Amino acid sequence: MSGKERLARATRRQRPDRVPVMCQMAMGHIYLKTGRSPLEVWHDPQVYAQALATMRERYGFDGILVSVPGGDPDWRTKIAEQTEWKPGTGTDFTRRKSEPVPGFLVRWREAPVNRSPYPLGAETLYPPDDLPRPMHPASPPSLAELDPEAIDTLEDVPDWMLGNLRAVREVAGEEWAVHGETISPFDKLLEVLGMEAGLMALVDDPAKAHRVLQRGVEYGANWAVAQVRNGCDAMKLSSPFVGNGFLSRAMYREFVLPYETELIRRVHEAAPDVPVYTHTCGAIGDRLELIAESGADGIECLDPPPQGDVELADAVARVGDRLFIKGNIDRVNTLLFGRPDSIRRDVEQIVRTGMTAPGFVLSTACSIAPGVPEEHVRIIAEVAEAVGQDAAAWPSNLLTS
Repeated sequence: MSGKERLARATRRQRPDRVPVMCQMAMGHIYLKTGRSPLEVWHDPQVYAQALATMRERYGFDGILVSVPGGDPDWRTKIAEQTEWKPGTGTDFTRRKSEPVPGFLVRWREAPVNRSPYPLGAETLYPPDDLPRPMHPASPPSLAELDPEAIDTLEDVPDWMLGNLRAVREVAGEEWAVHGETISPFDKLLEVLGMEAGLMALVDDPAKAHRVLQRGVEYGANWAVAQVRNGCDAMKLSSPFVGNGFLSRAMYREFVLPYETELIRRVHEAAPDVPVYTHTCGAIGDRLELIAESGADGIECLDPPPQGDVELADAVARVGDRLFIKGNIDRVNTLLFGRPDSIRRDVEQIVRTGMTAPGFVLSTACSIAPGVPEEHVRIIAEVAEAVGQDAAAWPSNLLTS
């Protein structure tokens, strides 16, 4: 069974030949482990696709996530000055088995066209282990100044935004799955106002916050639909800031649930056979049923304690009959700081618990951090291969086709 078919079955709550494996990787992890320039990985679709393919093959993943939209195809011609940048002392950006990957400081003659959530500005730093960031970021508008109707809804998705997805799709062929990603309406609120002001808007002017969230539905749905129409196998709805460290359960019901429900409905309307899953970090144990109410087909990250508050067996019991489950390896205490024997033991327990759900994808609870050793990550697929085929562990009523 190919990785693509394996993930297709698991995300539709059907039985694959073994538990599939698919982890999101931090961009810094990809730069450092492939040795590719962060500038080129970020802007060149072919380099991006090859870097993802390299890591997928190295780790034995059944699929890969395209988390970065394509960008301006003329970006190289717009560079005025490019300087190699190395971090100061006290921070180790080196890969374990080769030379350090340099970062770059780029001054643009003309800022590249960019409609992703990541602004570039006139001068952009591309660290060797992190997302690019503008050197002189513009201040977001105040709540009073913000006109919700002026927020981009991405009604007409430019062709170049699909460049990364198409490049990865071409490399993947029919062998492994390609998942797309869209922004949640709540993330759009925080993007346009900033984190603190966005959260305060829920209290200071909830009516305006609702108007912004509706614009966020338009943006997120339009971007998701463009991707599913261009061949992605599943859609991740990125909603990282809605756990109980940010919002109460009541606020989740008011400011998150109706908008994510509408976004998911629009994706299903455009592509009924494409699963949509919600990515929510941190402590979400009190809102699993609310997430299931949204119409999502699946859920990640399911962070275990101490990073979150979700026990996998509890999540399976509560929502496993409605959602496929993707997670929940502790990416810090298990994968980054653990020893191979303890990693293997933890992952095996997660596999055996996850297999009691009708649909389960083995994954880190969130992105694999830049500093995680490659040998630690490879253990994940090894364990899935070793114990993820145990037919006796699957629920007896699980569909077989």
